[in-house]
Amino acid sequence: MTTEATSQTGRQRPLVEQNLPVFQTIPGHYDQTPFFLTQDMLGGQPIEIAGGEISDKVGKPVAAPHTHEVPEIYVLMSPEAGGAVIEVMADGETHELVSPAVMLIPAGTVHCFVTKKAEPGSYCLGVLLTGGTSVTAG
Repeated sequence: MTTEATSQTGRQRPLVEQNLPVFQTIPGHYDQTPFFLTQDMLGGQPIEIAGGEISDKVGKPVAAPHTHEVPEIYVLMSPEAGGAVIEVMADGETHELVSPAVMLIPAGTVHCFVTKKAEPGSYCLGVLLTGGTSVTAG
């Protein structure tokens, strides 16, 4: 739920979203995807952030190979450096990311990943650079 107020000076005040994540069905993903930021939150920002904690996902892909019409940045983080490892397949090439790491997936790239290692508290987030365009996958 967004909280929005206008101050006495007429300036927009900070916006707050709570009750997160919001789960959405994304084509190519096996289960609903948790989103922490969508385009309809915070006044319509040009990015979306999805993902979550991955320690229970070791060896379990969360999506089939799929594409997005917008670029996506994977953000891999863990409490200790090297505490998370994912294997990303992008247009037929395999890339190993070891936390902390980021990877740009260009728009239209067929991609997916499998978690190879993840200590508790490890996260993989997908930052979709929507630029005001809706995201579709397929």
